[in-house]
Amino acid sequence: MTPTRRDFLKFTASGIAVTILPIRAARAALFEKQILDLPLPQGTTQLKRRVDGVAKVTGSKVFARDIRAKDMTGWPKEQAHAFVVWSTRADAPFLDLDLSLLGEDLQPDYLVTAEDTVKAGLDFYDPYTYGQKMLSPKGEVPLFLGHPLAILIYRDFARFSVAKRIYKTKRDEIIRYGETTAPVEQGPLANFRFVRVEGEGGAKAEKDLFNPVDDGYVFATYDKNDVNWPKADASGDAMGRGMAYAEGIRAELNTPPEDWHVIEREYYSPFIDAAALEPDNCNCWYDAKSGKLEIVMASQSPHEVMTGTAAMLKKSTFDVRELKGHPAYTVGYGTKEHSPFPYYGIVAALFAEGRPVRLALDREEHFQTAIKRHPLRMKYRLGINRKTLKMQAIAADLELDGGGRQNYTTPVTQVAAGAAQGIYYFPKNDIAAIAHSSRAPMSGSVRGFGSLEAQFGTEMLVEELAEELGVDVMELRLINALQDGERSSAGAFPLSLCRMREMIEADRAHPVWANRTKRKAEFEAENPALKYGVGYAIAKKGFGNSNEAVAASIVLTPEGKIRLHHIAVEIGTGAVSTQALMCSRWLGKPADEIESAALDWAPLEMFATLNPFVMDKAHQDEMSPDPRWTPAMASASSATNSAFYFTHGTHEAGRLIYERGIIPAAAALWNVTLEEAAVASWKDEKFTLADGRALTLAELAAKAYELKGITGAMVHAFDRWGWGEADYDILGETSRRPIDGLAIQTGSDQWQRIERRNVHYMDPQVDNASWSRFAPASALIEVSVNRGTGEVKILSHHSSMDCGRVLVPEFVSGQLQGGIGMSVGHALYEGMPLYEEGPGSGDWNFNRYRLPRGKDVAVWNQTANILPVTEQEDHPKGIAEVVQIPTIPAVANAVAHAVGKYLRELPLTEEKIKEALS
Repeated sequence: MTPTRRDFLKFTASGIAVTILPIRAARAALFEKQILDLPLPQGTTQLKRRVDGVAKVTGSKVFARDIRAKDMTGWPKEQAHAFVVWSTRADAPFLDLDLSLLGEDLQPDYLVTAEDTVKAGLDFYDPYTYGQKMLSPKGEVPLFLGHPLAILIYRDFARFSVAKRIYKTKRDEIIRYGETTAPVEQGPLANFRFVRVEGEGGAKAEKDLFNPVDDGYVFATYDKNDVNWPKADASGDAMGRGMAYAEGIRAELNTPPEDWHVIEREYYSPFIDAAALEPDNCNCWYDAKSGKLEIVMASQSPHEVMTGTAAMLKKSTFDVRELKGHPAYTVGYGTKEHSPFPYYGIVAALFAEGRPVRLALDREEHFQTAIKRHPLRMKYRLGINRKTLKMQAIAADLELDGGGRQNYTTPVTQVAAGAAQGIYYFPKNDIAAIAHSSRAPMSGSVRGFGSLEAQFGTEMLVEELAEELGVDVMELRLINALQDGERSSAGAFPLSLCRMREMIEADRAHPVWANRTKRKAEFEAENPALKYGVGYAIAKKGFGNSNEAVAASIVLTPEGKIRLHHIAVEIGTGAVSTQALMCSRWLGKPADEIESAALDWAPLEMFATLNPFVMDKAHQDEMSPDPRWTPAMASASSATNSAFYFTHGTHEAGRLIYERGIIPAAAALWNVTLEEAAVASWKDEKFTLADGRALTLAELAAKAYELKGITGAMVHAFDRWGWGEADYDILGETSRRPIDGLAIQTGSDQWQRIERRNVHYMDPQVDNASWSRFAPASALIEVSVNRGTGEVKILSHHSSMDCGRVLVPEFVSGQLQGGIGMSVGHALYEGMPLYEEGPGSGDWNFNRYRLPRGKDVAVWNQTANILPVTEQEDHPKGIAEVVQIPTIPAVANAVAHAVGKYLRELPLTEEKIKEALS
């Protein structure tokens, strides 16, 4: 059935009318209105600061956590509060809660248990991602440490606050468990095997003998916790042939040719909390009389929260007819993408008899329950030709622990396997990755997304390989770095230029590297209590998820004001400020008004069906003829997708207004041809001809309205390692554009959807590439190591990066500095036990979990080399994740250079280093 415009939101939201709005109702409380005015000096497009910068540093209400019911128009003013009882054990059945220990006056006004949710028909809408049993039932063993047991709701803050404090001090008495038993076994969560063997033509051959893009991944089956790979069969189906090649690669590494050298090592990246500034929270209100449910959320994926809530409620006994979402600014490093947390706040509101309920974790609860970085143990075997120093083959075994819920463990496993090759080209690879479930708290999407963890091992391995061979490690990297036209470990040709050699050449000429032997001798002579080391690493990271969807609209008012609506959620990257700035390319100045997280795009009348990551070509071919279908409606703000993908939407909307509104208006006002008007350019916010004639945007806007030109453009675009494109008949002319949905405003008219024709999307099979567009970054580190205490001090940090076209230099610098800080923590300080002694116990905080401070990251001794943009690649690249990756192995390699021994398990604590020095 093809939905009508009237049915559109019902079609996509399980019969519930869904509206997603920014916190307009609370805007005065949030920012003061001027936070939405872009801070630009007059006559320039150079940002002075982020739109949210002053509000954040002065303590204004910016985050969802700051919002109360009284800030929301139309909500009751009395704010209720809730907390969740989280399981501290996963090895005994949960029997009951003894709430009498709270005292008679501190009993919850509403108590929600598993029995209540089952009776109401409430559970997660997506059992694959979130699992089942939103609340652990009585009599059953909780699936993992931190499994929610019940929700306690209080009408007033005073009683809530005291009750929560008493609960935390008496938690072990309040939660009653049965006899100790074995934890629940849920079996493996994911597996991928990247098998590739190059063809007879070598590295740049037209066809491989086998690779994941052309032939598919090799997948294992499970027998409880056992993982069984397919039987090798050189003449069988794709997986049988893949296994035959895989076994051949490993056999060759076991008994290598005489001119090969084989190295084998094992590395470990730890279980880490992303330590987002804002702990998980939401504020929800359900009015049973009107059937309205509203949600203030801290989410990187608000569209998913809203559609997921609608799907969950469709199966419930609650009569919800209208659903409104209010995404706020937040920060999550991936941990607020597809998080189960908002659904607990929604459930609390449903049972609160019309009172708005705020569910906000404190830091101990956040440690206990928030999404974590997967711990990853990796075993690498690499074969290299001793004479040519060309790498020949790599076999890798990666093991991840996803904890008690699936979340994003499957794509993280895929990305880790695809990233294990690092920046290097291998003629043959067999990379097997398996993710297990456990009773640990859930792991999922965290900055770096598997690529970070896997490449830590790759870059240490290359250092150790060069040492064993007695060759210069930079030369080894140069010889083997991936070049343009060479395939990835998945068999895909990268869409980005391979500029890693350019970076390596620059880095090895840096004085810190070139003079490292002399500097070590001099430093240690001057500082006898310290040892000195230099470390280097280089990495790459794909930007985007391989299935990216963006929607944006720009409206030019008759007075020349620019209104921008965009799906981007501000999560600390500066994405909203950047999108506003991008309007200046086509309209001469940045947006005057910005609405972020704006995900109600009814004029486009578009809908999606299957998850694009599981979609096959047959389904895509079946649905593509419908001009309102798209593979995906909206992407989460994650995976460094704003600079390239989100900017594309802004760019295409602005370009259409420029071509069909600004140019015709200018031609009419100047009495010149369209071609003559098109050579004008924006100078100091005026559209200027070579002869000096100039027009303001207000003059152009007024004329565009008079001419009924395009004054508003709303676009939707979808990219699967290539933008979907279609033909559009716009005001009597046909043009092909890299978008799959379009609505326009002409003059003061309402939105008019433009029907697309001849749409083309990339084949879903290209998802097997794992990565295709990418950005590389390197890190060169100086450290000192205290001989007595094992303390590591970062002395200096230098980076090289290929960012493509830099949109806002200050944001690039900020991402780099933040990435370095997180990397240093990952390498030296951060890590937790997985199970009972870890954060699932509910008593972890920053007194037990050390984060790096300014003094730990050489804050005044950081430099960067940003490669100049090229004509072949004049577009921005997402770098927010890759900036974190190389510093981790660079620190580890620097410590090895200092102490004379490789330490392969992170974090490199003082105790480990003292042991190495003893």
